[in-house]
Amino acid sequence: MKSPGLRKPLKVQPPIVPVTDIIFSLIIFFMLMPSVSGGQGFLTTNLPTYSGAGPIQPPGIPPHINIYLDDVGPQGEYEPDGANAFCSIRYENQPLGGDFEALGAVLADKRNRGLDAAMPVVIRPTMACRHKWVVKTFDAIVDAGFSDVQFAVPYN
Repeated sequence: MKSPGLRKPLKVQPPIVPVTDIIFSLIIFFMLMPSVSGGQGFLTTNLPTYSGAGPIQPPGIPPHINIYLDDVGPQGEYEPDGANAFCSIRYENQPLGGDFEALGAVLADKRNRGLDAAMPVVIRPTMACRHKWVVKTFDAIVDAGFSDVQFAVPYN
């Protein structure tokens, strides 16, 4: 009978397949890694050659045409309860009353005198101005031949 105290020592070997996978992955990584050059960390830029502060020019506001719309009552006064039935039009602070045809005629005259069709025309309604006045103004601007119509935030 064999004695229980005398056993053969076990041979422990790590699995060879995962080790070879890791080694090959490291070899491929270091072969494909780009070479480290001295210019690393610098961005190539195309800066002007002069130094120091140049002439300071304020940012220019592109030329545009302003059209102001005020929602008013029958006598031209503002009625806060929303019973305003007319629109007061101002073209560059020149009052045109409520005549959208006159606005179209003024804008068409400007276009005929050589004003560029791409000149921005800004519609500036009041907060209480009805949408129909804005739409009529937009129609008059487009009928006059302008293609760049912009809308400003309503003011009080």
